[in-house]
Amino acid sequence: MIDVKLSITNSKPEIYRIIRVDENINLQFFHEVIQATFEWSNAHSHFYKIDKNIVKNEEDIALGDALTSKIPIIYVYDLADFWIIEITLVSQNTETPGNKPVCLEGQGKSPPEDSGGIINYCEVLELLAKHIKGDRHYPLIADWLGEHYNPNEFNCEQVNQNFKNLVL
Repeated sequence: MIDVKLSITNSKPEIYRIIRVDENINLQFFHEVIQATFEWSNAHSHFYKIDKNIVKNEEDIALGDALTSKIPIIYVYDLADFWIIEITLVSQNTETPGNKPVCLEGQGKSPPEDSGGIINYCEVLELLAKHIKGDRHYPLIADWLGEHYNPNEFNCEQVNQNFKNLVL
């Protein structure tokens, strides 16, 4: 088992998750884990980059093998919104591999899919934080996310529940 950190790049404050997962899981199945981690619906394309090279055969590469170097794995989801997740090795442990990942900690609410990527998401959060009700986009944003949307909210138990539904 390994503990890995998944960080959405350029998120302020940082949006991340630390999960424990079987190091032998291949990158194709790890994609499903990432989707469950960030509560996304797997509605868009994705790819991985390892040491600046795009991975072509995800099913042939084990997560643990890909993370042996000090270089993080880059996971890109939704080629329009272009969510970039940096995957780094936190630690290896001797725990017997389980059949499901476990979320250990995290910070920040997962951005909703189709929210325009990290730059647009941050702009939306700024409008909500300032309660700029005069802004022409505010009513749409408040209807979409809810007027009391809390970007700092994180529920580790919800992520673990999502993991229980995975078929790996």
